[in-house]
Amino acid sequence: MREKIVVVGGGYAGLGALGVLHNLPDRDLVLIDPSMGHELIPELPEALRQHDVIESHIVPFERLLANLDVAHVQQAVSNLAVDEQQVILADGRRIGYDWLVLAPGSVPAYPPIPGFQAISRPLRNAQDTRTIKDALRYGRDQRVVVVGGGLTGVEVAGTLADDHDVWLVEAASRLLPALGVGLAAYAAQQLSQAGVRLMFRQKLVEVTPDRLLLERDHLAYDVLIWAGGIAPPRWLRQTPLPLDAKGYPITDPYGAILPRVYAAGDIWRVSVDGEDIPQTAQVASLAGAYVGEVITRRIAGETQIPPFRPKIRGMLISLDPGKGVGWVLTGGIPLRGYGARTLKNLSFHQYRQKLARVFAMAGRYRRFWSRS
Repeated sequence: MREKIVVVGGGYAGLGALGVLHNLPDRDLVLIDPSMGHELIPELPEALRQHDVIESHIVPFERLLANLDVAHVQQAVSNLAVDEQQVILADGRRIGYDWLVLAPGSVPAYPPIPGFQAISRPLRNAQDTRTIKDALRYGRDQRVVVVGGGLTGVEVAGTLADDHDVWLVEAASRLLPALGVGLAAYAAQQLSQAGVRLMFRQKLVEVTPDRLLLERDHLAYDVLIWAGGIAPPRWLRQTPLPLDAKGYPITDPYGAILPRVYAAGDIWRVSVDGEDIPQTAQVASLAGAYVGEVITRRIAGETQIPPFRPKIRGMLISLDPGKGVGWVLTGGIPLRGYGARTLKNLSFHQYRQKLARVFAMAGRYRRFWSRS
């Protein structure tokens, strides 16, 4: 009996699942994603550089899936008909499934601040990157305010510091809550030396088209970038799936929402020993591959693998083209400076090699990426 497996989302989790599921015999694989390619999200802050090409950070699905016999449906999802085992597309069409992997990624989560969502520019995908680049003049006379001192906010501020008057606003008392205090302090020092002006311990009150109103200060700006939290796609609330108060699917430790419906990536809130795991591209890729293995074993009637416990290899943040900060390996060996930035670049290179190996099937890395 042929099994029809539908994967919603061609990001890190979706491709992680497809990389495992394509080895199944007697299967039909369908990828549903509204974009034309796999976007290398962690690289997008670098794509904000003046002479960087955004398309070099996107792998077309046409080329990526050519050797895997995977059908790509270029549409957004609007709902699910769970009883009928169907995915409902934005254009009204329905696609049936025997197994479903939901890996649609996330959307920006905006705080309830007047004017903020309508005016600020998020950075979640390639289209967001294009929108921001179109607004940039690449001159020191242009003030860019980045709100949010997490991974994305720090990398965006560092990328733009050479060419703009950059301010980074964070309501907490320090940057990078995912890192230790010492590494966060190093990041703040390096950004300050690069010309980024940091504002801590002030929450936004209101946003106008040219000014931020903070608790104690006002700050004029030309371009406003939101680099704060994320939320699950809103269409999930239209489905009959069990969701928590924030709209995330409620899963078991194997990622299952329902017996034949699984979550992966940003919408799977993974907790290990009572501690939430940060929703990163690395974790998404691991989660997708894990769910692919779970489904493979269920179809084959094999013994199930243990619950998902991702082994994080590290976390590296770019501060500018030459320096970075973070940690690597179990136990968290701290890194800062040129070594951290070099390893960050290496991680990008290794992921591209992995895609070439798994999806190109020929191991010819240069040819696979020659037209990216």
